[in-house]
Amino acid sequence: MVKGLHLSLRRYVLWTLLAVGSVLITLFSMFSAERFFQGMDGMLRGTMVSVASNTELTGELPQRVLNFYISAEFDQQPEEILASFRQDELIPFVLAKDLKRDWFFTRPYAARFLVMVPLESGEVRYISQVFGELKGRGRRPVWLSHELVSIIIGISALVVFAIVLLLIMRSVTKPVEMLQDWAAALDEKQLDAPIPRFRYKELNALASLIHNSLQSVKQTLERERTFVNHASHELRTPIAVIRSSTELLQRVLEKEQLENQAHTIGSKGENALMRIDNASKTMTDLTETLLWLAREDSQPLPYHPVDIATTVEQLCDDLAYLLKGKTVTVDVNVPSTTMYLPDTASRIIIGNVIRNAFQHTDSGVVSITLCDTTLTIENQNDAEASPLSNVEDTGYGLGLKLITKLTERLGWQCQAGVVVNGYHVTLTLNEPENTDV
Repeated sequence: MVKGLHLSLRRYVLWTLLAVGSVLITLFSMFSAERFFQGMDGMLRGTMVSVASNTELTGELPQRVLNFYISAEFDQQPEEILASFRQDELIPFVLAKDLKRDWFFTRPYAARFLVMVPLESGEVRYISQVFGELKGRGRRPVWLSHELVSIIIGISALVVFAIVLLLIMRSVTKPVEMLQDWAAALDEKQLDAPIPRFRYKELNALASLIHNSLQSVKQTLERERTFVNHASHELRTPIAVIRSSTELLQRVLEKEQLENQAHTIGSKGENALMRIDNASKTMTDLTETLLWLAREDSQPLPYHPVDIATTVEQLCDDLAYLLKGKTVTVDVNVPSTTMYLPDTASRIIIGNVIRNAFQHTDSGVVSITLCDTTLTIENQNDAEASPLSNVEDTGYGLGLKLITKLTERLGWQCQAGVVVNGYHVTLTLNEPENTDV
């Protein structure tokens, strides 16, 4: 099969069967016509040999028996026979014939037959028969020769075969097209409906396989969606406990510091408490992101005027804990720009991008720039090693996948790429066409 060549199964089967049928009908038509003429010639030859063998010539003079002309010498044959045949070309007991016609597909207007019959006595008899144009009524038209009749019959058989083949192909392909349309229209609602019947048991079995496969996929997706929803909801309680306990411990430590006048900043206990607090914040943001992404309702999100500069500053302040202990400079170049966006969803997406940049920069610069409706977040490390060596290990790849799904949900454009010792993400913020949403 040629690469890139796409064939229609219906056309392939149709043209193949038509070609095979045409060849078979043509061969059988030729074979039947040939056998017909061979049979007629054989009957005429046998009759002529029998008449010549049983007829006695008186004084070697030619005789006419019925419509046969019998002579002992070739030269005694009629002028039509002498004009059509030569004596040196005759073969004993072989019928020589000459058909006179204007065209191959027209009936002969004259026919001449001759047989040389050697007798047991050693003598030779020449027997001939001459047919002229038929007279009287009831003749077939001049164009209806036996060959033409065979061709007409063959073409008629081929046309009937093609019509029957088209009807069969229609009865077969129509259920297949119905199966194709049904499979293309399958969705979650259609999967709950009963499977339609497609006339043939093979197509019904194929429809059952498709339906069962999609049901299995649907059940898997529902289990994953249910797990994410339940897990995210269940995580809210322990996260809330961790955060409240962390705040309580911070107050206790502050109270002890005031009472004992001891400076324990930087101690192992306080550092551990800080890590717990930071991890709980990350878990809270991730949980809210997963819950929002897994929402099944398709209703549009509420849109409000959002100041991009204010949102970026608040997110940078909230995520500043990720830069503690690092020599990272945050360069924010975001002019005050108000856009009509879904507030919560925008904060989740932009916050995830900034969190990734902060988390994967140990020493360097994180630049946040807004140009028109394009927000670019880029981080560059001072280290010589490329940050891509551990991107997947530290979760940058997973974060980008989440961001991609979130932007697709809102209809934004997200592009990510590699820079020298860093990474950059470009977000194109799209406002709705109708600001009255």
